[in-house]
Amino acid sequence: MEGFRLTKEHPGVMLAWSAVYFGGILLIAMVMMATLGPQFIALARKGQLNASDLDTVSDLLAASWPAFILVLMMTALLMSIIAGGVMRLVLRPEEHGFAHLKIGRTELKLTAANLVCIGLYAVSVIVGVIFTAGAAQAGSVGAALAIILVVAFGCWIGVRLSLLLPTVFETGQVSLRLAWERTKGHFWQLFGMIVLSVIFYVIVWILFSIISFAIVEISGGEAAMQDIGRLTPLTAIAAMITLVMQLLLQVLQIVMIYGPFAVAYRDLVLEDAERAEDFA
Repeated sequence: MEGFRLTKEHPGVMLAWSAVYFGGILLIAMVMMATLGPQFIALARKGQLNASDLDTVSDLLAASWPAFILVLMMTALLMSIIAGGVMRLVLRPEEHGFAHLKIGRTELKLTAANLVCIGLYAVSVIVGVIFTAGAAQAGSVGAALAIILVVAFGCWIGVRLSLLLPTVFETGQVSLRLAWERTKGHFWQLFGMIVLSVIFYVIVWILFSIISFAIVEISGGEAAMQDIGRLTPLTAIAAMITLVMQLLLQVLQIVMIYGPFAVAYRDLVLEDAERAEDFA
């Protein structure tokens, strides 16, 4: 419930984070358009993409892999800046900055940790696909067992490394070993917390989607929002409200993802260490 608590107690901070997130997304979009060229801009203006358009985008990204890496690093940095604000709000509330956001060595290390997580996820997906494909040769039962094993193993690794970002934030070390040690003996607690966080996020996402759909329908439907010739003041207001809600949802998603891990780190690591020192 940490994401809800932070949102309730610091609504101004959430709005500031939404503004920063919006600015970061605009900057990333500008970089993508500048590096991928006019063909990508034409596809972006098209809005809804079909299968051939998606293939074209994939080809553009494959041909412009330096731009893809740059955009990936910028996205990881943006996420790390917001995640750093969440960690700071939970673990070091006395550090303010701009709405508890900073851009410094800590954020760069969080970015490196996020990129490491992305790399591990990509490797695990590739290994899982290869393992499942090999097991599928033994029949459907073998494929089903392989999928169960891959998912279980992935969940185990993910939970054991779930405190990586709080560990990096608190210690300044991008260390998988240290993060692994932090979760020793707490697997089921952390796993249950992650499951509940996902359930709560899905509920919030459904609620936001229903509200956005209702606003769009009241203002004249999706066709009115896409056709500038049918644009009315009510439609423009509905479009702005929908945009703001989507930005808030994205920021709330980040808070709901990183907030519980920050609290778990505080309760399982920092408070345990304080109790051990008091006992000593």
